[in-house]
Amino acid sequence: MKEDGQKVLVGVTGGIAAYKAPNVIRRLREAGYEIEAIATEAAFHFIPEETLSIAAGGPIHTDKTWWERSGRVEHVTLARWADLVLVAPATADAMARAAIGLGDDLLSATILAGAKKILWAPAMNPEMWNNPATRRNVETLQSWGHNFIGPAEGAMASAEEEPGVGRLVDEAEIVEAVKKALSDGSR
Repeated sequence: MKEDGQKVLVGVTGGIAAYKAPNVIRRLREAGYEIEAIATEAAFHFIPEETLSIAAGGPIHTDKTWWERSGRVEHVTLARWADLVLVAPATADAMARAAIGLGDDLLSATILAGAKKILWAPAMNPEMWNNPATRRNVETLQSWGHNFIGPAEGAMASAEEEPGVGRLVDEAEIVEAVKKALSDGSR
């Protein structure tokens, strides 16, 4: 059972599995979590901003909102607000950016700005998941206390690809991983 007031910031990155993000967000809201969402510019190649906004129940934070004159330091505000940052789907690019400390977009800057806990739900083609660079980046992030759920094995979005490890795990599994990460006392 979740504790009252737990806040999850969902980061949606630019992979085909982004179309599953609204269902992940909906499930988290049904479980009682307060939700905010960040989407990378690449995410909008796969899903409309309006769809994410409806699922999240409010506006989506983007690189465009990051640079608006609001008087807030949005990446710091979001990092402090969230009890957990869930990146779903997490692309190889997003994990690589975090592993080398880039902060030139809102999501990566938020992760750098002291996010309390981070849970990655990777989704990519099996060759990308098994690439030595991706494996090294995952190990780096895990060594910093970041958590991972998946990827799962199964059919890929592209009809050209054979089934393999790289699918986004089921939404219910992601919600359970969020509950577990938030109940764990570690970072």
